[in-house]
Amino acid sequence: MEEKKTKEVKLNPSQKTEQPQKLSYEELNNACAEMSQQLQNQGTYIQKLHRQIHEMGNVLQTKRMDYLFKIVELSAKTQGWFDANLVQKCTDEIQESLFPPEEEKEDTKEEA
Repeated sequence: MEEKKTKEVKLNPSQKTEQPQKLSYEELNNACAEMSQQLQNQGTYIQKLHRQIHEMGNVLQTKRMDYLFKIVELSAKTQGWFDANLVQKCTDEIQESLFPPEEEKEDTKEEA
């Protein structure tokens, strides 16, 4: 294994370290305003992303429902393509999506 060599730097007491320069009230106010604007922009961006995620979830749910209906439709036309248990699961999921239980309806009312 290679040994890492570290360089030690010793400061003489006579050497001064640079102190950060103190900002004026106006400079601090400008910095705070800039940071506030950046925070607001990031909040807006996060809200936009949240809406996009929600929309994508809706699109995915709609597409899933399309496929569930297609399975049920094809199973009615052609016997034996899909297992009866699969068709039953699809119809159950469709019914649950279209007619949610009463508990879920109450939860969504409370959230709104």
